[in-house]
Amino acid sequence: MFPENVRALMEERGINKRELSLGSGIPYTTIDGWFKKGGDNVHLGTLLRLAEYFNVSLDSLAGTDGGMTPAEQLMLGRWRRLDEHGQRMVKLTLNEEYARCAAEKEKEQEAEQRFIPHYTTMAAAGYANPIENEDFNYIPVTGEVPENAQFAVTISGDSMEPYIHDGQTVYCVKDAQGVHPGEIGIFCVDGAYYCKQYATSGYDTYLLSLNREREDADIAIYGSGNRSLTCAGRVIMDKKIPIV
Repeated sequence: MFPENVRALMEERGINKRELSLGSGIPYTTIDGWFKKGGDNVHLGTLLRLAEYFNVSLDSLAGTDGGMTPAEQLMLGRWRRLDEHGQRMVKLTLNEEYARCAAEKEKEQEAEQRFIPHYTTMAAAGYANPIENEDFNYIPVTGEVPENAQFAVTISGDSMEPYIHDGQTVYCVKDAQGVHPGEIGIFCVDGAYYCKQYATSGYDTYLLSLNREREDADIAIYGSGNRSLTCAGRVIMDKKIPIV
């Protein structure tokens, strides 16, 4: 911390190490050593010379003043030497700049915040409810929402227990490569939406219920048939589930 504080004071004054040596009476080799090896063993007399030369406190110079940098110490000292008008003008400028920076920071945070649609109509798990409608709202992608989530769906029914519960919100991605066998997806079959585990056998596709007590909710799409099947998205799961 000490060498950084000295460097900041030198930059504030616009001086180099040789000029600091001439002005403070501290040998050039001593000053040069601070920047090469650190300033852990600086003598008190040397600190006093520097503090007097830069007109700052020892605490500020040594970095023990609670976090105020030498540059901030200099600004504070100059502000205290201003008359009433000067201090009032500084306060006005400071308040204006603080408000401007706060507004810009707020805009940056709003720009960085991402929102995804949350389809609140009970969609899937055993019972068909369309999700491509107006029954949704936007939710922010916060700590509990996976960063790669693109939309959320509230699940209805118990056919995906014990991994997905009735009324649970699941987060999904629209994977360009589709859903692979064993993965959970939101599927549209003949216009109705379901949350199921994806499996295939030859040309046939099976949408399976993880809750085998709800085997009646399984859906089979045979290659020889004419049922339509599309995938709205893949459900983000925290672990891989064996095909039931």
